[in-house]
Amino acid sequence: MSYMIDKFKGVYRLKAPIDRSTNDFPRKPNGQYEDIDVYIDCQYGNQIFHYSGSYLQAYIPSLGRGHNVLKVIQSLGDNLISDIQETDSEVLFKFKYVDSNKIIPLLKPKTSGQNISPFSSKNLPRNKDYRIPDEDLYVYKEIVARIPSERILALSHTTNNFIKTLATKKNPIERIKADMKLKGLKGKEYIHSIGKWDKYIKYLKENI
Repeated sequence: MSYMIDKFKGVYRLKAPIDRSTNDFPRKPNGQYEDIDVYIDCQYGNQIFHYSGSYLQAYIPSLGRGHNVLKVIQSLGDNLISDIQETDSEVLFKFKYVDSNKIIPLLKPKTSGQNISPFSSKNLPRNKDYRIPDEDLYVYKEIVARIPSERILALSHTTNNFIKTLATKKNPIERIKADMKLKGLKGKEYIHSIGKWDKYIKYLKENI
């Protein structure tokens, strides 16, 4: 298990780098997600990584904020951090895990979503520009309006089942899911984008 997941899952919001060529998380040769670069997501773009052993590394993408954090740390005592590095736009430094309670709060770590896996699809970028035309959404909304509130989850399950029906030997479900991630689209938006909207609406009417 990743050092960061072991130490901070359930405490802070953890995220993982994204491979921009696939819009997915990098994977190891065995197909599992690469967890070595999992980090604590903080405000203002600050990040905290595992460096090595019991050492963590802080990354602050602002000289001004970085200098302010360093001043506060210096006021807390000596030898709390090491290997301070500065560029023209960022500050990095290392600190020991045992000093986490003193250092990490200064970087404004996010706690909302602390129980979400760093590899959750919620952390993947979404295409917010794709819009389904109102005339196509009209029938969809009519179907949704007829679903009792206690059965609303059936909509998600039925959508997933429809996507599975699109799989073929030449285009297996794994490739379809990878294409969805690459395009940053959710279920119904993806279905619409590949021209399967009418079949999807028919499937919903027959299965909900």
